Amino acid sequence: MNGQKIPAKAAILGYAGVIPFIAAMLLMLFAEAPLQQFAVEAFLVYGAVILSFLGGIRWGAASSGDTDVGKALLISVMPSLWAAACLLWPSDLVSAYGLMAGFVMMGLADWFYPGLRVGSWMRHLRKRLTLAVFASHLAIIGLM
Repeated sequence: MNGQKIPAKAAILGYAGVIPFIAAMLLMLFAEAPLQQFAVEAFLVYGAVILSFLGGIRWGAASSGDTDVGKALLISVMPSLWAAACLLWPSDLVSAYGLMAGFVMMGLADWFYPGLRVGSWMRHLRKRLTLAVFASHLAIIGLM
């Protein structure tokens, strides 16, 4: 990790952000039908919020620079637009696949094109979080 350890607070808060995905997945697994639909809707809305948050991280990092930030700003707005389109899609299943694809795309973007002025540890934390969120999407999709 280039000698940079993930800060403990960042790791704790990052992993805590995965809890709602897991909670919705467990609710989907163990609840009755009306609560299962609620779990799916909560999962999708939370996923859209978090995907938008990832774009916000990049917007903040890009806007703090004083160089040409066009590419960084473009990448930063895509997650929110993608998430909104997924939420508006009439099929929950397609929405879940779409959000999963959005998380994978942002994970790849964070790996291959890290944001400006973002600590080198962020890349490794995002890889772990992306894998956890991807796995939760696969589980929800399987339960749908």
